[in-house]
Amino acid sequence: MSRPAPQPLSAPPLLAVEHLAYAYSGALAVRDVSLTVGATEIVALLGANGAGKSTTVNMIAGALRPFSGTIRFAGEALHDKPSHVVVRKGITLVPEGRLVFPQMTVLENLQMGALTQPARAHAALLDEVFTIFPRLAERRRQPAGLMSGGEQQMLAIARGLMSAPRLMILDEPSLGLMPRMVQDLFRLIALVNRRGIAILLVEQNLHQALAIAHRGYVLEKGAVVLEGSGAELLGNSFVQRAFLGR
Repeated sequence: MSRPAPQPLSAPPLLAVEHLAYAYSGALAVRDVSLTVGATEIVALLGANGAGKSTTVNMIAGALRPFSGTIRFAGEALHDKPSHVVVRKGITLVPEGRLVFPQMTVLENLQMGALTQPARAHAALLDEVFTIFPRLAERRRQPAGLMSGGEQQMLAIARGLMSAPRLMILDEPSLGLMPRMVQDLFRLIALVNRRGIAILLVEQNLHQALAIAHRGYVLEKGAVVLEGSGAELLGNSFVQRAFLGR
């Protein structure tokens, strides 16, 4: 997979996060996270289990209220807004574990994703999703619970797209998938980005994530310890020791 083209440096970021902190029962899980995502970027958020990645993206999505720090999206402060407001502003989180509705059909799952959008927009959103994910179009009447893990992950991403986001946050999308499905999934993520949607990608599959990412951040113990382009991070000695055992 070819590396993405560098992004222009002059435009202000779509998402700007500064000095986020969050504590569970008094213990800091995130203590100092600052990052940006440009309007057309894929940005990877990397780190070991417990580094604070999921806590960080849940704060950005409005599912958790930061203990301190700021979140600005398209210039507007969102760190004090609940998740339903954040979705309407254009940020969609596809959480770890897919969380599709197993008894509902593919089509019904997708329709659930469009609840924040006016009814007149649903048909166009479905057309867009089925163009990106033709397999879902073929199986629109199938219960989601009967699909493979890879197909359910595609459905989870497609359901997120039904909210017409400007920024999509993907939390461990490749977790538990077969290698062949992982390659297909990352190609689809790159395709979504090329259609004008920014991506913040939480992922432990280092090679695949950095192959499609414009930039990345490495978290350790709740703070950003390293940032750079995808190529720079993949060649970094700290990253190689921490994630690749080299």
